[in-house]
Amino acid sequence: MSKKNATCTYYVTGMHCQSCELLLEKKLSKHTGVLHTQASLKDKTVTFVYNRHHGKPDLDELNNLITEHGYTLGEQPLGKIVWNQQSIFNAIIVIALLSIAYLAVLNLGFIPNLTLSNSSSLGAFFLFGIIAGLSSCAALVGGLLLSLSKQWNGMYGGNKSHLRFIPFTMFNIGRLISYALLGGLLGIIGAFFQLSLGTTAVLVVVVSVIMIILGLQMLGIPWISGIKLQLPSFITRKASDEQNFQGKYMPFLAGAFTFLIPCGFTLIAQTVALTSGNFITSALMMLSFALGTLPVLAMLSFTSMKFQTNPTFAGTFNLVAGFLIVAFGFYNINAQFNVLGIPNVSTLTSLTKVAGASNNTALNNEGLGSEIIGTGTNQYQQINMKAEGFEYFPRTLSLKAGVLTKLNVKSKDVTGCAQAMYLSGLYDEVVFLNKPETSIEFTPKKGTYKISCAMGMVDPVNVVVN
Repeated sequence: MSKKNATCTYYVTGMHCQSCELLLEKKLSKHTGVLHTQASLKDKTVTFVYNRHHGKPDLDELNNLITEHGYTLGEQPLGKIVWNQQSIFNAIIVIALLSIAYLAVLNLGFIPNLTLSNSSSLGAFFLFGIIAGLSSCAALVGGLLLSLSKQWNGMYGGNKSHLRFIPFTMFNIGRLISYALLGGLLGIIGAFFQLSLGTTAVLVVVVSVIMIILGLQMLGIPWISGIKLQLPSFITRKASDEQNFQGKYMPFLAGAFTFLIPCGFTLIAQTVALTSGNFITSALMMLSFALGTLPVLAMLSFTSMKFQTNPTFAGTFNLVAGFLIVAFGFYNINAQFNVLGIPNVSTLTSLTKVAGASNNTALNNEGLGSEIIGTGTNQYQQINMKAEGFEYFPRTLSLKAGVLTKLNVKSKDVTGCAQAMYLSGLYDEVVFLNKPETSIEFTPKKGTYKISCAMGMVDPVNVVVN
């Protein structure tokens, strides 16, 4: 280091994610005499390299550069993060209200009866998108949007508040354009463009783990702060420079990329679009679906922007957003375990009960269940199931290994992703319940399986094959 230069370190409050490092370095580097800054989320510090001629950077002047973003520098170690009591109280109220609204949607059956096919109207795809925006798309795309909001606010923020709308507008425009163009390609490329459900489920789990880490960092969990989920700093600094072409257009590209993010509702719409065989028809299907998701995603975009740039609400927003991101992540992982056939929260309590069932389960009073029919070479086992609303019945099944099995599913007012039944490990293809009755045949192998929707969101039917 040159004799003309010196270093000093200040401690910082308000850091919750890797983007905080980037934003602090960018803002504080503008101070007169500062040659270089290095922020550390793990240590909650910012180190300055400055010109001795200008003197040590003044704390008050530095804080004037970052206070509007919710950060404060000090000379003493700050220890563990202590959230403002008012922010905690506000966050609890907001989370409680959101939970009540979510339970109301589930219990009052507000989800409309939609059955998608290549002959469905564009309005049906739009309504299907609205449902997706209120559920799984909010979990995946909304979680991504929330976790990136801080970085984008820093890139397009400053004192020009109207410019903060730019990245979120770009994100949603990029999303709509990609759904139209790539959706159109689905009509041409067909099955070659599809990922297997197993691969999709693994990708969802990976994305969800990253979301959980980001959420815990927003909540200020000390032991998680040292995990870096970003490109090398020399790349992120270049990408965040608003004078750089790639940095300025990153929100547009991120929005466009969401077409490839695994989402069960999107997968259903994409699968139907594949069957159209026509570029324009498929493009309009996916565009209508994306337009349906737009209201909720736009709300997440612009409310996150306002909360993050208003010091009064910054703490509340970080707590609520962090909690939602973590909750979304665990919800996704739990659901994808259904797709992968891995025990999860919804099945652990029922595995013992199912394992104790006999190989020849009698039909219940509704005629649902499994039974062995015939003898010798003519023997087969019949399964009768019912799909109604967002549920499958019965909840448990016991089958005999190596015996031809005929499954018959009667459908009544099936909603959302429940229209796409998936028998992980028992039957390779998604079974679309778009008719009053649907039948398939398979021969099960010994093991424990689950029957859920293609997204794993429906409470699973637990199957034991002996």
